[in-house]
Amino acid sequence: MPATRPWPMNAVRTRSGACAAHRRHQMLTVEQAVQAKAIALGKLSVRATTAAKAGHPTTALSLTHLVTELLYRIMRWDPAHPRAPGSDRLVLSEGHAVPIIYAACADLGVTITPHGNARPMTQDDLMALRDIDSPVDGHPNPEIGFPFFDAATGSLGQGLSVAAGLAAAARLDGIDKTIYCIIGDGESREGQIWEAMDFIADHGLTNVVAIFNCNTLAQSDYVSPAQDWVHLQHKAEAFGWTALAIDGHDPARIDDALRNRASLAKGRPLCIVARTVKGWGVPDLGGMGHHGTPVKQDQLTAALAALDHMAREYGVDSVFPDDVEKLLRITPPPDVPVQPAPVAAPASLGTVAHDNGTIAAALRDKKMMSPRRAFGTALKALGAANPQIVALDADVKNSTYAQDFADAFPDRYFESRIGEQNMVSAAAGLAGGGKIPFVSTFGRFLERAFDQIEMAIIGGADLKLVGTHIGVTLASDGPSQMALADVAFMRAFAHVGDKRGNPAVRVLTPSDGVSAYALVLAMAESSGACYLRAVRGDLPILYPEGEKFPLGGHKVVRQADPAGDGAALVFVASGYMVHSCLKAARILEQDGVRTAVVDAYSLPADVPAILALAGKGGQVVTVEDNYVGGLGSELAEGAGTIPDAPPIHPLTVTRIPKSGRSADDVLHYVGLGVEDIVAAAREYLPAA
Repeated sequence: MPATRPWPMNAVRTRSGACAAHRRHQMLTVEQAVQAKAIALGKLSVRATTAAKAGHPTTALSLTHLVTELLYRIMRWDPAHPRAPGSDRLVLSEGHAVPIIYAACADLGVTITPHGNARPMTQDDLMALRDIDSPVDGHPNPEIGFPFFDAATGSLGQGLSVAAGLAAAARLDGIDKTIYCIIGDGESREGQIWEAMDFIADHGLTNVVAIFNCNTLAQSDYVSPAQDWVHLQHKAEAFGWTALAIDGHDPARIDDALRNRASLAKGRPLCIVARTVKGWGVPDLGGMGHHGTPVKQDQLTAALAALDHMAREYGVDSVFPDDVEKLLRITPPPDVPVQPAPVAAPASLGTVAHDNGTIAAALRDKKMMSPRRAFGTALKALGAANPQIVALDADVKNSTYAQDFADAFPDRYFESRIGEQNMVSAAAGLAGGGKIPFVSTFGRFLERAFDQIEMAIIGGADLKLVGTHIGVTLASDGPSQMALADVAFMRAFAHVGDKRGNPAVRVLTPSDGVSAYALVLAMAESSGACYLRAVRGDLPILYPEGEKFPLGGHKVVRQADPAGDGAALVFVASGYMVHSCLKAARILEQDGVRTAVVDAYSLPADVPAILALAGKGGQVVTVEDNYVGGLGSELAEGAGTIPDAPPIHPLTVTRIPKSGRSADDVLHYVGLGVEDIVAAAREYLPAA
């Protein structure tokens, strides 16, 4: 632990080391020790946010007693090893309150890992809050060197879902740990909070404790009456939780509720509704208008003096620090031996087909298979090979074929029902707990979880996302069910590096069942997040079983000129549109046009290699059944750095689609039918 301790300014030491109020330290109670520590941490929070000239000291002050009880009395953990497998965990959903957590971590010397170098956190680290070179970020973020947290939070409403994932991972591992989650009363308006409450009760995750910080003040107004402590208690009970309302500044009441959580909860997850005061201990910070407003430097002395006054009120203004340390004892976590789970090579598609008549018939007789069917088949094979694989789906498992995994491994499958945002954040929690989560639903429904996906990426979650029913070829279901904007969003992260130097997200769009199966296996082996897009319908088999599909690669499925003169026209597509481009190429071949077709199944793509397929004067046409921002943008942006790059002509969905009786109907409606592709290509070819 660090030698310096944040005690009140008026705790004066004599030369012999005795405290000026020696009589008090002999009579100190546990409750007084908590009060003394809470005030000291509150002062540190105020000082840190003043030093940063940014932050939320008022919310931090509202949590002084709750955080002190949790980190110094209740949680079983080791500050030197905050990620120990048996440790209880704390998720701070209201991430802007993080200065109070940082204050405790600086006081305890919690291990941090800036630039990969592990060392105890100091008060100097705390005072560097929000600095560009500091691991002490403005909101919780484990990726920059703060392993106390398991996930990035701060976009409100997501933390309880993360806690659910951590709790589910602990249960799978047979570890008796408790996951605590602090939630703001203002953020409780977010629907995801209640998706998580439902999910936790649904899955019997009684190792989760939700703590609502009810200080009645949001950023610009008071919280609504529907979010006050009375209503929150009733809501929690209605969702199948045991809910207790307590004074969030009463150490004895907090301690009793948390220490006896199992008996009080009576077999249900426990919700603590804590009534607190925003800006506690500093009257000038109370009331409306102080959210996100640090104390100015010229007002800092007065704010700290107000907290000193609170210390005098509680009779802890001159306590002896060693006495406080003796009373605030952290219980170490149970020793959990780390035993790597045996991992085998997953079965090949050929092996699966040998044992599965339906798959065999699709490959051998029909020579067709839908990528979504291949996903479900591969996911089941992965589940058999690796016990760390888990799966989540949102009430469409019979359409995504995640049903295969759910039937085979029900304990590792987490039905999320119609709650995609919670599903993604819960998956981030499962990843934080050491699992490899595959998250599947219609690609269009993943779009409603873009925020949650981005937060998971920020936190370094190793998510494997699968969106099925993508593109306009979904046809009769219409645009409300079609994923069309997903490529642009996910591709943006394909060009952002994670801390390992990999693309933050790899975007994968298989064009047949063989490539879909192989890419799902590759996702499981890769480090970092991936997003696989799978069309609904059956597609002709393009590749032999066992073909390799390295991430970042592409396939030339039609070579224009084996002699090496290059193609006059290069079609670049993925998924369903590869097949449309092959048909268009055969038509153009009748006109004597040297045409190549590239299956660009992976983004980021090897743009120079793809563009090099075009011969002198050659043209490149990208064809994609989604909105702008995908393959066309990928190649055009890359071409900007390549001398003498061929022209890029993107064909995308440029009008809102509608329902159609067939895929061809809708493709023609949006200008992407085979005839439309051929007509556009002829316009781009130079005149004879």
